[in-house]
Amino acid sequence: MNRAARPLTSLVAVAAAVLLLAGCSSAQVKPVSDYAGEPKGVDAPASSAGGASWATWMQSGKQFGIVLYGSSTCPPTVQSVKVIASNQLEATLSPASGGVCTHDLVPHTTVFATPSEVTTSSDVTVKLPDTTLTIPALRG
Repeated sequence: MNRAARPLTSLVAVAAAVLLLAGCSSAQVKPVSDYAGEPKGVDAPASSAGGASWATWMQSGKQFGIVLYGSSTCPPTVQSVKVIASNQLEATLSPASGGVCTHDLVPHTTVFATPSEVTTSSDVTVKLPDTTLTIPALRG
């Protein structure tokens, strides 16, 4: 390889590495907290009456919570989220416990740190296996 081609080859290799790493930046984000009940200090939307799942910003957008309704002894939880776009997340649910579960309907919150590539200034959708939730944009 001649000397003139070496810098170009190095530049191409660096560009390829950057593109490869950018494609991998949407790693699975794990929860920072998980607890029974609704998010503390947040009013549930009217749409949650009757057990509809919902999501909300917490701590001025530094975190977000996903609220799922289900059995109090075998609560549904979110295992991880993946950033698809700055305003779109995809959630993976934790596997069912497989134990005996009560037939009640209570809220359970899973909290995540907001990834840096996610915007809080526009609505963000969270795709779950059976529904899509919207986290309304934070206002001024």
